Amino acid sequence: MFALICYYVYVAYKYFSWEILAVIGIKRIDEKNEAVPVAEIKKQFTSGNHADFLPKELLNEVKGILQLFWDEVNAYLAEIRAQAPKEEICFAVKVILEKYPVLITAENKIEVETTISGLLNQYFPERFTVADMQTIWH
Repeated sequence: MFALICYYVYVAYKYFSWEILAVIGIKRIDEKNEAVPVAEIKKQFTSGNHADFLPKELLNEVKGILQLFWDEVNAYLAEIRAQAPKEEICFAVKVILEKYPVLITAENKIEVETTISGLLNQYFPERFTVADMQTIWH
């Protein structure tokens, strides 16, 4: 008997749920089928300028990589605690620098050193010396 009641409750729920809900006042809202004019669709897909789809001029590769390096070091220094040892900070910056081998060349050394010293002085004013900068390069 209990199984039969469970069966009828399941069938009523499965196939007549909206009808049962309508009895207690909950109505189903049917979506209106409105046709979208083709002209409306074409407006969304037309380009105003053909040049928008042409390849953009590439940035200087070293400048782009230097920006990536700057972003990563900046994020690291923003999250590290202020009382962290200098050796730990220098080691972390060195590890980040090693991820960008194109920056570890003689012609990029001054630009990278300026970037590193500027970031270190921004977060830890007057804490790092030139000798500390040399540990990053070796």
